Amino acid sequence: MGVEIKGLTVPALLIKLDPSKSLQENIDELKHKLSSAFFKGSYAVVDYNGLELNEESKAEIEKVLKDFNASVLGFQNTKNNKESLKGVTQKKSLKIINKTLRSGQKIEYDGDVLILGDVNPDAYVVSSGNVIVMGNLRGVVHAGANGDETAVVMALKLRPQQIRISNYIARSPDEPYDEAKESNSPEIAYIENNAIVIDKIK
Repeated sequence: MGVEIKGLTVPALLIKLDPSKSLQENIDELKHKLSSAFFKGSYAVVDYNGLELNEESKAEIEKVLKDFNASVLGFQNTKNNKESLKGVTQKKSLKIINKTLRSGQKIEYDGDVLILGDVNPDAYVVSSGNVIVMGNLRGVVHAGANGDETAVVMALKLRPQQIRISNYIARSPDEPYDEAKESNSPEIAYIENNAIVIDKIK
């Protein structure tokens, strides 16, 4: 079968590993497929598809993508939702929402949330982990809802009605929205010095 790379939404990719091959075989094939300039600057979700991975293996895959100027958004395992890596501190699971959230819709999840679409005004996302939006973030987002101050919110276009991380809140500015001043770079919101800070991702 081999390693599969599919476009979830530009610039997000789904990389599906082949459990019938060794980790090194998967990595070698991944390097070959990522050599195309098409994938540079992409963000990826890696589905290890039943292949046994520990944290060192995941770090190795992340390094491969980084070498090709791509970034890992998260890992998922569609063949076995319950991981049993003994002696390894497990990270929060990743929930993928493959749609735009419209006004009035709400997503709540105990883990990281990846939204492959927009979050429109008056849509709500509540997550105990990180929130990543591969589109326009115009609604309300609460990351680190269980008190995790290390959680982040990232979006390709970050213009929320409200961002909350743990117990810290940042609201949209009162002045009218100026599309001409909109950032062309993805942005990330995180807590620093007891306040929510927003930076461009370069």
